[in-house]
Amino acid sequence: MTLVFKAKDTIEFIGDSITDCDRNQASPDGLGTGYVHNIHHLLQAGYPELQLSVINKGVSGNQITDLKTRWDQDVMTIKPDWLFIYIGINDVWRYFEGNGHETISLSTFEKTYRQLLNETQEKIHAQINLVSPFLAEKNPSDPFLNKLAQYQLVIDALGKDFSLPVIHLQPAFDWAMLSRPSSFWASDRVHPTSEGHMLIALTVLRVCGFGL
Repeated sequence: MTLVFKAKDTIEFIGDSITDCDRNQASPDGLGTGYVHNIHHLLQAGYPELQLSVINKGVSGNQITDLKTRWDQDVMTIKPDWLFIYIGINDVWRYFEGNGHETISLSTFEKTYRQLLNETQEKIHAQINLVSPFLAEKNPSDPFLNKLAQYQLVIDALGKDFSLPVIHLQPAFDWAMLSRPSSFWASDRVHPTSEGHMLIALTVLRVCGFGL
């Protein structure tokens, strides 16, 4: 598979704390210390001749409704060539943290996500990839895992409706947990360790044709 990115493409990642990962929000070059940082360095080392630009627009704690609030500034103004949207875990997690009033319902999640995709496809020419969130949990009966699965299915349906690729992280972590415990990949099942961030980076890049 050939790398999908072309010379001097701008590649933007937008999402929550997993994307943010302590980036310097005051700096346009702030990439954080997570999977976006890894992707940047792997692309620079593997394809230096392409001079690709990677942008991190993750904000810790964000849900789909937070993305809507900052979409014009952080996506429409930038007009990236490639846009990777990684959102959904906080929309579910609030419920299990005892903050049910902050939970984003499945219908609101779907409606808001659909609005953002419609607007983006109408106004800019970004090539969009939907990144489906994961939970590092082996127990198939876990309530959090089962509730998250409903949101993962919504993302799959949106990908089909908009003819967009969906990058599935859950199978990657399920496979990885066959060899190492969940805590090796995500200390609290949600926030990846360094190894977990590298797994995300490799999963995203494999879909993009990165030569490994």
